[in-house]
Amino acid sequence: MNRRFVTLQEVLEHHRALPPKARAFYEAMLAQGDVLALRVDYLPDPLLWLTTTTEQARWMREQHNGSGGMESVVMSVAEAHDLLTATGTEAPTTLHEIAQVLLSQAPAEIQSPADDS
Repeated sequence: MNRRFVTLQEVLEHHRALPPKARAFYEAMLAQGDVLALRVDYLPDPLLWLTTTTEQARWMREQHNGSGGMESVVMSVAEAHDLLTATGTEAPTTLHEIAQVLLSQAPAEIQSPADDS
């Protein structure tokens, strides 16, 4: 099976040479819940981080955005659920179910109320 996502736990297990400070950060993230890295074709940077909690998403944004000039797309389950609901997509509630929806298609464009006329 060709998976298009990897768990943060798998990343830690396979990258033993990760600097201690980075490893400690990611282990603290995992203490809050699972984190997935999704490979999606519809974003300029095809990596989308999906976190269990909004606090994890905030930490990931602070860690990944700005310092190297690279902006990662990071969403919590709650944020992804809200996005999917707002675009009229049926939104599951679990991390892995939402990941499957995000991997299967790009969220539809949000229709503004003015578009309904």
